[in-house]
Amino acid sequence: MQDGYYDHSRSEALDLLPACPRRILDIGCGRGGVTRELKKRCPGVTSTGLDLYLDPAHDYAALFDDFAQVDLERDVLPVDVASFDLVLLLDVMEHLRDPEALLDRVTSAASEGCYFLVSLPNFHYYSNLLTIVRSGRFPYAESGILDRTHVRFFGFEDAQEMLSKRLNIVRNLAFNPFENAKSRMVGRIFGDRYRAYQNIFLCQKAGRAA
Repeated sequence: MQDGYYDHSRSEALDLLPACPRRILDIGCGRGGVTRELKKRCPGVTSTGLDLYLDPAHDYAALFDDFAQVDLERDVLPVDVASFDLVLLLDVMEHLRDPEALLDRVTSAASEGCYFLVSLPNFHYYSNLLTIVRSGRFPYAESGILDRTHVRFFGFEDAQEMLSKRLNIVRNLAFNPFENAKSRMVGRIFGDRYRAYQNIFLCQKAGRAA
């Protein structure tokens, strides 16, 4: 496992938030890089982290107000989802065999007006498609779109459909951390559906305007 994989701060996703939350539920929190960044931006915010991965050398109590090791596909979530005003699902659902089931559980339990910040790797990223076409294979790797632990794949339309069935999509960001002249050209010709490395969505449970 790569050290940085569980520590990303995901500033580009957090920039979509309209205001500071009060209580966050960080599902698939890793070592808490996103929560750490949020606490810098929003002093006083409280956080609960859930993850299957557990680093025995990491001090989770120094960052999270509560942390639990949870198998998201088997365990009952040990939290009151309705008590949070922001739920983070960043780079999580592609690792699940049935991400819709988790989304149903969390969104049905959330309070009206709760925000959800969701990111999913974009299978249609032009470089990913070119690699598959050129090689005739699915060259799985330790990280990236073809991370060997990914069991579900999403393009923009797939992600949008899954989320919009359960939540209001407030904003979305076609994010490419590797932006260059080639990716910008792809975007101009074919659109963000092929330029984006990730699709990031700010969503809200119906009941309060964004």
